Amino acid sequence: MVRGATGATGTTVTTETEETGPGSPPDLLSKLETSDLLEEVVPESRRDGTLKMTLLWVTCQATVANMYTGYLARSAGMSLGDLLWAALIGVVVMVGYGLLATNVGTITGQPHSVLARGVLGRSGSALASLLLAVTGLGWYGFQTVFLAQLFNGLFGLTHLQVFCVLFALVMITNNLLGFRSVSGYARLAAPILLVWGAYTIIKALASASGPNLFAAPHVPQTQGILLTVGLLVGAAVYGNEPDMFRYARRDGGRNVVPLVIGYGLGMLVFPVAGYLMAELSSATTLGATMHFFTTFSLFGLTALAVVVFTMNVVAVNDANLYEAVNAVQNFLRGRRRIETIFVLGVVGAAVAAVMEQSSSLQSNFFIVANMCAVFLPCATIVMAIDVFLLERLSGCRRPAGEDGAARAVTSWAAASPGNAAGIAAILAGLVVGAITGGLIPGTSGFGKTNVGLPSVEAWATTVVIYLAAMFLARVLPSYRAKQVLLGLPAAETASA
Repeated sequence: MVRGATGATGTTVTTETEETGPGSPPDLLSKLETSDLLEEVVPESRRDGTLKMTLLWVTCQATVANMYTGYLARSAGMSLGDLLWAALIGVVVMVGYGLLATNVGTITGQPHSVLARGVLGRSGSALASLLLAVTGLGWYGFQTVFLAQLFNGLFGLTHLQVFCVLFALVMITNNLLGFRSVSGYARLAAPILLVWGAYTIIKALASASGPNLFAAPHVPQTQGILLTVGLLVGAAVYGNEPDMFRYARRDGGRNVVPLVIGYGLGMLVFPVAGYLMAELSSATTLGATMHFFTTFSLFGLTALAVVVFTMNVVAVNDANLYEAVNAVQNFLRGRRRIETIFVLGVVGAAVAAVMEQSSSLQSNFFIVANMCAVFLPCATIVMAIDVFLLERLSGCRRPAGEDGAARAVTSWAAASPGNAAGIAAILAGLVVGAITGGLIPGTSGFGKTNVGLPSVEAWATTVVIYLAAMFLARVLPSYRAKQVLLGLPAAETASA
């Protein structure tokens, strides 16, 4: 059977499958393959309103990784007041970044990797997809290890590598059904997680120790506010926000409500909850703290703790794997999605096993958080600036899509060889972020030392270079020079 569909470029995309009868296994696989929109703009009929997107984003941000950040802050001697300042700074940073990243998805309706093809060209899209896969699988592996560590604290597990592999393989299930399954699970998890986090904080503040919780801990302070901001930002950044918010309706709110509520709750409630549990338990290990946490906030019901922790990590890892899958699907032109999910699930399991064996949880968290705060967001920011400012600053334009979409879907054949300025801006941001974020192996600060706020420094570097390139393109006399500099389409296409 051959099914044809007209995409945003006006070209016909055909998907070939075998002729099968209703309900047969190949028919089911075909439905799973086409359950997500990859090579076309998401139509308005399939977009969600503010409430659904808010619940999705709350679940993505209300993570036990943020709780772990609060736990680390307390272990490093920070006061609760310092943590709150770090959280507030982190929320401001992330709302600013989120307005760019989410709205470029909402306005274009395209996945991150496909949009990169139109903006950054073939080589730039390959770079963005590589960064997308690395960051998605990095978080996927860490979250799986973190869940195994939580279970170790509750049950005293042995052979954690085996459990890491099992957890990673089980977590691929929702991605088999595409974005709708991922977002549906998130809407179920969000209310439960929020009630849990709020109850924990209220009970902690109302306890006998409540009045003393803002006092400085009786341990030397080894971690500052900016390093904590960096960890919070790293845990909050996905980089592929366009992948999820292309399913948001185009409205005047510009995704402000989901962003403010999601970042506000996730980066305030959960770090504070983690801090308070570390403070009240006076435990010296994560496992002992989680034992106390279960008794304090979950009525001592270990089974309930298992459900809550598992629900949280699965919801977050749905988004992490979705990120990596879409990156690989960019290379495969949207084909073989099921096989891609299974293969990346196995790769994620291997990443988790290596992480569990090779380094401490804290070191893994530092590296993955800083890596994710720098790597993919630099590419996302270049694409956002291009969508919002290209024509205004450079006088150049790319083909617009249908139905109000700001960009047409660009095929691999029609894509430019590469956006020289965009790729240079991304690579410069990566270098700055790696140097300031302790991401260079063999250096004294690897895995433990930040210089300033690496994410913001990397993003600023990327922005300055790409904006300068846009102004330069405006004064270049040759369209060919502009085309090479910004990865523009052929002259006849641009004027169409």
